[in-house]
Amino acid sequence: MKACWPGLWHHTAGSVRRLFMLLLLFRIVSALGQVGNPTPRTPANPISIRKPQFVQPVRVDKQPTLVYELHITNEAGVRLTIRDLYLLQKNKRRSDTLLHYDEATLSHRLAPLPGNNKVQGASIPPGASSILYIEVSSSELRTPGLQHLLRYQLDGSDAVDVILYNDLLRWQLVEPVLLSPPLRGGNWTAIYDPSWTRGHRRVVYTTDGAPHIPGRLAIDFMKVDSIQYARQEDSIVTWFGYGAEVLAVADCEVASVCDSFPESATLAAHPAYTAAQATGNYISLKIAPDRYVFYEHLQPGSIAVKPGQRIQKGAVIARLGFTGQTTGPHLHFHVADRNSPLGAEGVPFEFDRFTQIGHYPDFSQFGKVTFTRIAAKNVQRAMPASNTVVVFE
Repeated sequence: MKACWPGLWHHTAGSVRRLFMLLLLFRIVSALGQVGNPTPRTPANPISIRKPQFVQPVRVDKQPTLVYELHITNEAGVRLTIRDLYLLQKNKRRSDTLLHYDEATLSHRLAPLPGNNKVQGASIPPGASSILYIEVSSSELRTPGLQHLLRYQLDGSDAVDVILYNDLLRWQLVEPVLLSPPLRGGNWTAIYDPSWTRGHRRVVYTTDGAPHIPGRLAIDFMKVDSIQYARQEDSIVTWFGYGAEVLAVADCEVASVCDSFPESATLAAHPAYTAAQATGNYISLKIAPDRYVFYEHLQPGSIAVKPGQRIQKGAVIARLGFTGQTTGPHLHFHVADRNSPLGAEGVPFEFDRFTQIGHYPDFSQFGKVTFTRIAAKNVQRAMPASNTVVVFE
C-alpha cells in the first residue's frame, strides 16, 4: 500500500493542474469576448443623489414648509424612469407619508440640469442629471427623520424597483432671518408660485461652473387696487407701485449697489435684457453672517445708500422701478447666502408682521378681476403665501 501513494499523488496532482489550466483558459477567452462586445452593467444603486446644501423650514400659512431640490443622476447603463417619489416622516413605530409625487407630477417637477438636454420629464438617459423640485408643508414636519422613497424602472425591465434614502437632508437648525417690511401700505401682491416652470424658483444660473438658484424663495411685490395694477398698462408712471419707497428690512450694512441701468418710459420701449442683466439696478444688504437681502429693478437715480454704509431698519434706500429683465414695475425681493445676485443660493426669510387681505386663486386672471377678499388676517413671523395680497404697516 505504501508503494501506491506516490503514483496516486502524481496522478491526482496532474488532474488538478489540467483542471486549473482549463479554468484559466476559459476566463481568458471570456474576458476577450467581453472586450470585443461589452455588456452594459447596472450598478447596485443606479441612482445617485447630490444632497442639498442645507434645508431650513420657513412658516407659510402657519405651516412649517421646506423648499429644496435633489440633483438626480442616472448611473445605470440604460435610460430609467422615476415612477413615484414618497416623502415619509419616520416616527417611533411607523412612517407617515407627507408627500407623494406620481409620474405625471414628476414630469413637471423634474427638469434637466444645464447641459442635460436629453432628459425628458421623468425619464433620464444614462449619465444625465435632473433637478427634482420639492416643496412640502405640514404641521407634522419634524427634524430629523425624513425619508425619501423612489420607485423607478429601467428600460427593458418589467420590474419597478425601490430605493429608500434615510437622512438625505442636512438641516439648518436655526430660525430663518426675521425682517421688517420692505414696503409701506398696500395692496401688495406677493407674486410667486413654485409650480411655474419659468418662475424664480425654477431659474438656474451657472456661475464659476456651478448651478445656483438665488430666487428659490423670491417674491415679486406688485401693487394693485381692487382689480388692476396700472391705470394705463404701457406707461410705467401709471403703475400703482411705481416710485414707491423701498425700505431697509434690518439694521445692517450696505454690501453692494448697482445703479447703471436706464429706464424706458413704456413697456413697449423696454429692451430685451440677458439673464446676466436680470437684476437691473439693485441693492444688497448684509443683515447677518452669510445672509444678504437683495432688492432688484430699482428706479435709476433713486438709490440713496452706498457700499459700506451702516443703515437702520426702516430707512428709505431706493424707489421701486422698471430696470433689468422685467415685464413691469415691481420690487423683486430675496435673501441669499452670498453677496452675489446670481451666484448664490436663495434662503428662507420671514417678515415680522403683515396683514393678509386676499389672494388670487387663479393668477392667470391677475389684473383682469378683483382678487378674492378675505377677512383681514394679521400674520406674524411668516412668509406671505403664494399670490396673496398683503398690507404692510
